[in-house]
Amino acid sequence: MKKLVSAVLAATVACSAFMFAGCGGSQVLDASSTKAASSSEASAAGSSDASAAASTEISGNLTLNGSTSMAEVCQALGEAFMKKYPNVKVDKSGNGSGDAPKAVEAGTALIGDLSRKLKDEEKPDDFDVKTIAIDGIAIAVNKDNKVKNLTTDQITKIFTGAVKNWKEVGGDDAAINVIGRESASGTRDGFESIFKCKEKCKYASELTSTGAVKTKVSSDKAAVGYISLGNVDNTVTAVKVDGVDATEDNINNGTYKAHRPFIEICKKGSEDDLINAWFTFVYSEEGKKIIQDCKLIATDEKGNGISAGSASSKA
Repeated sequence: MKKLVSAVLAATVACSAFMFAGCGGSQVLDASSTKAASSSEASAAGSSDASAAASTEISGNLTLNGSTSMAEVCQALGEAFMKKYPNVKVDKSGNGSGDAPKAVEAGTALIGDLSRKLKDEEKPDDFDVKTIAIDGIAIAVNKDNKVKNLTTDQITKIFTGAVKNWKEVGGDDAAINVIGRESASGTRDGFESIFKCKEKCKYASELTSTGAVKTKVSSDKAAVGYISLGNVDNTVTAVKVDGVDATEDNINNGTYKAHRPFIEICKKGSEDDLINAWFTFVYSEEGKKIIQDCKLIATDEKGNGISAGSASSKA
């Protein structure tokens, strides 16, 4: 009888620990299988305790600096990471991808965020480079704009000033107000590379964040700009490019041409436990789900795109 009482108590304690870990349910023990249940529950409790101990061992301030287009996904990942590692604080800052290499090199950030590839002058060999997602670049117009589709050639001509009025591309008779990003922006670099208009764009305004471009376009019927696909909402319209909708599926199947990588960098050969824990989390199933929930294409550690619900699709 004493053995039975001890087993029940052990199982009850283990079950309580299991519920505290967030399972949200309870278990009813069958007296005929008390010994097996107590063994299983004790093992689960031990595993939970080991995981909790590992979580408390990781601590410190994880600083990220760079791309504003990556702010939303970094915030979402950061919040989940801090729940997993309660002794860690994640700070995200930066005014563009150009800030990232400088901050990591200077030691003011552990991780740099770039919504483009590293440039030669940014000494890519000095960094470990991780592609964490693939993002579409949406060509955004005002919701009241009649234009819902533009060809690659039309987009290039609009942004370089060769096409100046919306009526030239099927819209109203109104001068086009071209909105872009500042020179350090990864979104700008990606857009200008894809549409072959680097150093040729004629911007009426150069703004310092994706959010600022979206706000400007949403309030100006004559405006056009480029923003991260993940930031498209019901305040603007993402036009089709060459008749193809800006969607994750169309990026994955190769029909939507305007997309770029989201990469993170750290100092070459870093063995910092905090950095390693971050990237382990980013590439975990939980991390990939968070990235996909931000309307981005998650990637594996080799940089291959993974469609939502698939572990093998490539962008």
